[in-house]
Amino acid sequence: MVVTWQSSDRHRAGILARGNFSLEAGGMVNLLLALAFVSLCLAGILAFQGYWPILLIAVIQLVLVAWILVRTWERTWVSESIEIDADKIRITHQRHRRKRRYELETAWAVIELKQPEVAWYSPRIQLRSRSQVVELGSFLTSEEKHELVRHINCAVEKHSAIKGAFNS
Repeated sequence: MVVTWQSSDRHRAGILARGNFSLEAGGMVNLLLALAFVSLCLAGILAFQGYWPILLIAVIQLVLVAWILVRTWERTWVSESIEIDADKIRITHQRHRRKRRYELETAWAVIELKQPEVAWYSPRIQLRSRSQVVELGSFLTSEEKHELVRHINCAVEKHSAIKGAFNS
């Protein structure tokens, strides 16, 4: 999810990029409990009839599904706040309670959308300014990454010393 704002004098712009996963913690726990109940009941019935390896396979399956859901749910905790003004680009990357902050010069900023070598991978966004390189939006979908690049281009190009670098 990409949300933008702009100051009334149009000299400052802000972009907030967040992960998008609609299931809340309580809903995820309920889903996992329902899956566990159904899977373990069916596997228990089959294990009682002598097919005991089914029970082991059901437990492994539940652990794998829980791990995948939790990893996906973690994306809702990730956000990147990007503030762009005439002098600086301030990026705050937050995951849970950990924050990383970056500051780049707006005049020398170039945004790049790097296409992946493998077709089904998502492209990567890199924001460069002089010798600094920051990867943005690694948790976003491919469409959201394109939207983020478009918003950053619009905000940076009016302050850029590099003319013609923002043709996308």
